[in-house]
Amino acid sequence: MRQLQLLGMAFLMVIIIPSCSKTDIQAPDTSTETSDLSYASKSSKSTAQVAIDWMNGYRSIVQTESKNPPQASRIYAYAAIGLYEAVVPGMGGYKSLEGQIPGLVNLPNKFKKGQLDFSLAANEALYQISLSIFGTLNATNLSRVEALHKLYMDDALLTLKSKEIIESVDYGKAVAVAVLNRANNDNFAATRTLTYVVPSTTINPLYWSPTGAVTNPLEPYWGNLLCYAMPNGAACTIKSTIPFSTDPTSAFYIQALEVVSTTNNLTQAQKDIALWWADGAGATPTPPGHWVGICTNIAAQRKLNLGEAAEMFAKVNIAMGDAFISCWNEKYAFNLLRPVSYIRTYIPGQSTWTPLLGTPPFPEYPSGHSVSSGAAAEMLTKMFGKNVAFTDSANISLGLSPRTFSSFEAAAKEAAISRLYGGIHFREAIDKGITQGQGVATTLLTKIRFK
Repeated sequence: MRQLQLLGMAFLMVIIIPSCSKTDIQAPDTSTETSDLSYASKSSKSTAQVAIDWMNGYRSIVQTESKNPPQASRIYAYAAIGLYEAVVPGMGGYKSLEGQIPGLVNLPNKFKKGQLDFSLAANEALYQISLSIFGTLNATNLSRVEALHKLYMDDALLTLKSKEIIESVDYGKAVAVAVLNRANNDNFAATRTLTYVVPSTTINPLYWSPTGAVTNPLEPYWGNLLCYAMPNGAACTIKSTIPFSTDPTSAFYIQALEVVSTTNNLTQAQKDIALWWADGAGATPTPPGHWVGICTNIAAQRKLNLGEAAEMFAKVNIAMGDAFISCWNEKYAFNLLRPVSYIRTYIPGQSTWTPLLGTPPFPEYPSGHSVSSGAAAEMLTKMFGKNVAFTDSANISLGLSPRTFSSFEAAAKEAAISRLYGGIHFREAIDKGITQGQGVATTLLTKIRFK
């Protein structure tokens, strides 16, 4: 396994129901669908290394293939679903997500008990999914996934019987087919051919228009994707209650003044926070990838077994998948202008004001990092508890120091406020974004029963 860990380190380029309210979740159904509980506990006897290696591998590919944040959230979600489904037969008392996630059907349910190796099944499922979910991989990334897949296959050849290898590989492939079938029918492909016309600010001055070098609106139809647990993209929306106004006494104007005052007087600590959570596409594995990195650290630090890791990755990444659909649905429905546009236009003496971070090419409200961080942190809190201190080292490859938090919620709140320090979001988009993400996570736990 030392060899596997070394490859996992080399593989990284980035790091070594409908209410949608935040409520307590009822205790899950503890009934089991597996009759052979001695066999169904096998995932607890396997380490999480295969999950850690592959999820870190996906993060590296998301970065080097320059996937944008919504696309990254979708990629991580399908990888995590594939991981969970490959492992769940060996998780005593746990249930498949088939029939619970819309469009997830025809998962394999027949296998020879005692002949599945769950690390190998997960390896095969994640490998097969990686060959399709990214689109076309560049040569370097294709070589990487082939190498990681081969490493676990070679290890299996040394430790498993041929019938176990065949059964496990076939099972992993069948899981991947079912997961990719869902991905091929989630409306993603349809949104590739749609044309979006940016509404004119002459019609309404609150409307967003692109700023900076990138003028193509990013994923304007992402809210139309098939959700995982929400009934639709609008289900968990929290509407803005601060009306647009250019009146210097208005709440909206005061929001803008806060952005100017904050960014013009940033402390070094605030700059560090903004840069740690910047998570730009191409330079990092994106905001959802930051939380995947946190999860891989948790899996290693807490020595989670394979079943525990699969559950964590599934819950966090499905929640973030829905969080981006929810967030992007509201972004383009409301279509609110960014701080840089408002400040330069309406605040005297600020016509050349420039934020610390570059303003991304999509509308302001709500904050994407806030919604996704709220969802991820809420899910991790439900799994591991409140006031769980941890160290986040997801972006140390950028030359930044690790950050330690007293809880998952504290990390989410810092990720959210980083957008104010960066000058790319108003306060309302940040605060309500966190709450919206928490509601997305609660909806998932209300609708989907893992046990």
